[in-house]
Amino acid sequence: MEDDKRKLKTKRRFPRKGLTAAAVLLVIAFFVCLSVQYLSFVSKTVYEESTAHLDEILHKSNNMLSMIANKNISYLHLWNGFLDSNPDDDGIQAYLESAKKELGFAEIYFLSYDGNYITPGGETGYLGLQSNLDEKLADQNDIVMNAVLPGQDPMLVFICPETKGVYRGFAYDAIAISRYNSVVMKAVDDSAFGGTASSYVIYPDGQVVIENIAEGEESIYNLVAVLRDYSDLTEAQMQELASDFAKGASGNREVTLGGTRYYLVYESTGIQNWIMAGIVPVDVVNAGMNQLWLRTVQIVTGIVLTIAVLIILLVTRWGHVKLRRKDYEILCRDELFQKLSQNVDDVFLMLDAKTYKADYLSPNMERLLGLTRESVRENINTLALLHPKDFPDRTKNFLEGLACGKQREWDMEYIHQQTGERRWFHVVAMGSEVEGQTKYILVLSDRTADRQVNQALSDAVAAAENANRAKSTFLSNMSHDIRTPMNAIIGFTTLAVSHLDDKDRMKEYLTKILASGNHLLSLINDILDMSRIESGKIQLDETEVNLSDVLHDIKTIVSGQIYAKQLELYMDAMDITDEDVYCDKTRLNQVLMNLLSNAIKFTPAGGTVSVRVRQLAGKVGGCGQYEFRVKDSGIGMSPEFAKKIFEPFERERTSTVSKIQGTGLGMAITKNIVDMMGGTIEVQTAPEKGSEFIVRVPLRVQEEPRKTVKITELEGLKALVVDDDFNTCDGVTKMLVKVGMRAEWTLSGKEAVLRARQSIEMGDTYKAYIIDWRLPDMNGIEVTRQIRSLHDDTPIIILTAYDWSDIEVEAKAAGVTAFCSKPMFLSDLRDTLMTAIGQKQAQEEQGVLPQKTTDFKGKHILLAEDNELNREIAVEILNAYGFEVDTAENGAVAVEKVSAAAPGQYDLVLMDVQMPIMDGYTATQRIRELENPALAGIPILAMTANAFDEDRRNALESGMNGFLSKPIVIADLVQEMRKIL
Repeated sequence: MEDDKRKLKTKRRFPRKGLTAAAVLLVIAFFVCLSVQYLSFVSKTVYEESTAHLDEILHKSNNMLSMIANKNISYLHLWNGFLDSNPDDDGIQAYLESAKKELGFAEIYFLSYDGNYITPGGETGYLGLQSNLDEKLADQNDIVMNAVLPGQDPMLVFICPETKGVYRGFAYDAIAISRYNSVVMKAVDDSAFGGTASSYVIYPDGQVVIENIAEGEESIYNLVAVLRDYSDLTEAQMQELASDFAKGASGNREVTLGGTRYYLVYESTGIQNWIMAGIVPVDVVNAGMNQLWLRTVQIVTGIVLTIAVLIILLVTRWGHVKLRRKDYEILCRDELFQKLSQNVDDVFLMLDAKTYKADYLSPNMERLLGLTRESVRENINTLALLHPKDFPDRTKNFLEGLACGKQREWDMEYIHQQTGERRWFHVVAMGSEVEGQTKYILVLSDRTADRQVNQALSDAVAAAENANRAKSTFLSNMSHDIRTPMNAIIGFTTLAVSHLDDKDRMKEYLTKILASGNHLLSLINDILDMSRIESGKIQLDETEVNLSDVLHDIKTIVSGQIYAKQLELYMDAMDITDEDVYCDKTRLNQVLMNLLSNAIKFTPAGGTVSVRVRQLAGKVGGCGQYEFRVKDSGIGMSPEFAKKIFEPFERERTSTVSKIQGTGLGMAITKNIVDMMGGTIEVQTAPEKGSEFIVRVPLRVQEEPRKTVKITELEGLKALVVDDDFNTCDGVTKMLVKVGMRAEWTLSGKEAVLRARQSIEMGDTYKAYIIDWRLPDMNGIEVTRQIRSLHDDTPIIILTAYDWSDIEVEAKAAGVTAFCSKPMFLSDLRDTLMTAIGQKQAQEEQGVLPQKTTDFKGKHILLAEDNELNREIAVEILNAYGFEVDTAENGAVAVEKVSAAAPGQYDLVLMDVQMPIMDGYTATQRIRELENPALAGIPILAMTANAFDEDRRNALESGMNGFLSKPIVIADLVQEMRKIL
């Protein structure tokens, strides 16, 4: 349909008469403009010629005035010599009166500085000058001034101060002559304009000095004031004219006074600061040019008409050719626009401003908007479907009030009606007029790609900013995690100093210090791992881990905080069948420590904190499903905040929380780690009712877990579990069954004593009691005491989540056989029962340090370390493992000792990296460059506080065989040396 309409348009032709009329009008307009320009040129030429003529006349008058002034001043100079040589007053009078009569002066004066005078005939008076005479006489220059005497016409006074003397007793300072203004102006006047011109000599401010006015004109006082009040000059033109007067410049312009146009010409006179101005009617000046102007107009009009007729004929002759060419151009342009509009990402629309009917719709509308042109042409409101449903202005008319020649722009989000895709457009609306009708032209430019690029750039910038912010804030954010093991280290160190004589306690405290120190070291290693921070990823390092060790280590670390805040701590394990797993112990510790630390932090004194670990039923891909629950009775959280607790830097803004320090990163870090482990984390909370975090993670079970060997001595015997928590009773009971015992449980201490009495009476006694320390009705020690009162020597194990050192003496006195820490795992229960019945473990208890061996006896090590304290520690540890140690305080000494050593003298070099004189990298390179291959190939192990991945690469690239970061972990050191040696 559109193509048919376009073909019809190409066949249309303009009417021949309309084309001819248009051509004629165009030609006439062209030549009228040309004629106007020519006439304007003629008018300008007339004006320039006229003003040049006036300037010449004015200049002649000005020269005449100057000549008169100079001539009269010359007379005065001639008379000065006569006055100096002739002291006879009568002779002077006769001479001057003769000169006055002969030369036509108005009067001759002997003049004093104050303006008083005496004439040669003896008349005295005051010369009414318009300026201060004394100031001008002081300059000793000739003076021309305007003066007025009572009853006389205005005069010009010419003064010469060259001669001073006394005439008839009157002391004079200068001699002067005067001429009437009318006489002067008559001499300078040019009657070329038949008395219609007016001439003025004025001061720069417009005050008239002398004037010669035209017939019928009135005398004026100030020319500038007259022009300002009665002429057509604007204020800006008046300012320009006043500026010319002040500068003494020459000029001319046209002015209108009393309905008559005048030429105004002016130039400086050279006498004082006077300006000579002339005003002449334009008609008088141009009288000779008007006839020329009329002839010119007639000639131009004839030429224009002739050319117009010729052009009309040419237009008529060539009309058909031009129309045919125009139609072809329109066809090509229409085809080009159609092709372009189909391939560009801009939709074009033309709407009628009154009816909003679509006059034109570009063919790419369906591709970009998902709307067909037919649907929009039938109903323009179809465009409203493009707006999202939540768009508040779906019915707003964005074109209302748009006038012709105006333009509006806005950005809009549209929904593609076929794909449902959200797209962004920049809309430009223009008001235009077509054949007297107002039209709206709309251009909808698809900016979706640009927006996506900008969004990508914005995301990249945000990511870069987050990375930079992470670098600068990471240390402060980790302060929460670092201080927890630091508190344990400082606290247990203080306790160790207080119990130096108690070897068992010292060993226990040092073991706990070591565990906290190892945890602190793992955190520091993560802080220093800049490559992980920059990439935003932390790789999980899975190792063999025992869950019992993890939970007990965490309990050791937080026990100080629990005690300090006077909280109750409950820890238990349920249904743990596989406690030996593979996982990143540091990350698991970090998750649990973050949750526990927050629970402690946000729980007031007297509250409770519990940790429960449970193995869920079933395995997937060799992984057991483990659930960790950390629960507290603290302040809880609002439901709104609970939804965003795992976002970075989020903290609930309440009066309680605002007093507690924190970065708001702990939960975000925890969530990321749990996600990396393939697990989930959720929170259940309510304000003032506490919070419970539930973490579920899959952990790969070790292929060769600890063997669960039944205890032969206890197999088939009966045991009693006493705990006020049902889950603990249930879990311990199941573990007792696994070691071969018959288990019973109770939630009450009193009932436990009753059952013990009944078992003795029935002859089926219990062979083991596992009793919680803190029972609600009777604590575990009292239960023990009452059972022992029944003459029952069955082993009694106290189960507690606390440090039992403070109650150990009392408990032993009451009859407690052994202690076991919560949470109790199967391995813990088995080991405790074996200890309680007096059975020794098959393997020795693991000590604080790795087990010593004789493998390193006779091995010789060169230790390069610049710090004396570090050297002392390293030497003592290495000596304890049988090494013979030689030391070097810097890299240069180390190179010197290796170079001077016999082959095989040193089995290993422990090389610090940062040392004075020569660093470890350079020292290693020097050693590798030695000529003796036995010395050049000696094993070198880096030992440095630089823990970055790039430092590890640098060490290996410099020729080192291994890398250890400080502080040195003894087990890692021994393991590396075993690899090399």
